Amino acid sequence: MGMLEGYKAAASISRKQIASERPADLDHLAKTQIVVVAGCYDRGQDVFALCDLASMVIQPDQVAAVGLDPDQILFVNCPGQIPERGLEKIKSFVESGGMLVTTDWALKHVVEAAFPGYLEYNQRATADDVVRVVFEPVQDAFLEGLLDPNDDPLWWLEGSSYPIRILRPDDVQVLVSSQEMQSKYGEAPIVVTFEVGLGKIYHLTSHFYLQRTDTRSKRHTQNAAAYAAEKGVCLSVAESSDASGFAGSNLTEVQSAYTSARSLTNMVIEQGRRVKERSSRG
Repeated sequence: MGMLEGYKAAASISRKQIASERPADLDHLAKTQIVVVAGCYDRGQDVFALCDLASMVIQPDQVAAVGLDPDQILFVNCPGQIPERGLEKIKSFVESGGMLVTTDWALKHVVEAAFPGYLEYNQRATADDVVRVVFEPVQDAFLEGLLDPNDDPLWWLEGSSYPIRILRPDDVQVLVSSQEMQSKYGEAPIVVTFEVGLGKIYHLTSHFYLQRTDTRSKRHTQNAAAYAAEKGVCLSVAESSDASGFAGSNLTEVQSAYTSARSLTNMVIEQGRRVKERSSRG
């Protein structure tokens, strides 16, 4: 069993839910363009691929020269060490309506550098750890499909992940938090968001591509198909027995993968909605 199989199963659950609940959102998934800045620690492009979302991958030193459109999403993998001209390009991109998604060390290298005064690294790096998280009861597309009372979500922290200190609490919204994170590393936020100009920024501690999780309860040891059933998703016999997906992962692996796969998909949908709304205003 493993996280790769968990991601395949989670992506299937996510797509089935969206098709059932909000089929119009599938259009946003097809149309929204995603540009990924490669990193040596996170692999967001792999999660996009597992969710059947196409992305274009560029290197950090290519950001300044690439043609970014404010209708796009720019995903910056950890560590996010982008030259100054690239950071200036990112700042203009977001202010014009682009969506920026950053992970872990990009807090310091991108968010603090290009958008100072909102967030900062608290200088207390984490261990390689797994913490229990909660999804905050707030309105944001990131959380759609995640606020399930049955879930007991866990979040993997890469060794030396950067905890998030919020500097402007009136402007920054916390979407995912962890009391374990706060007690161990000084800050509770796991995922935060804020708007700049016409655009929006999401940042999270650790990585979207989770490499492991923990089994902390009897429920976690159930099979992946049980998690699909909890989510109201019916599986065919072939899907349930597929060793590359549901049959190759357990509930805790799919649950953790679902959090990142569904939230990543939700952000693509949200950018599509924002672009459509801007277009309707003319």
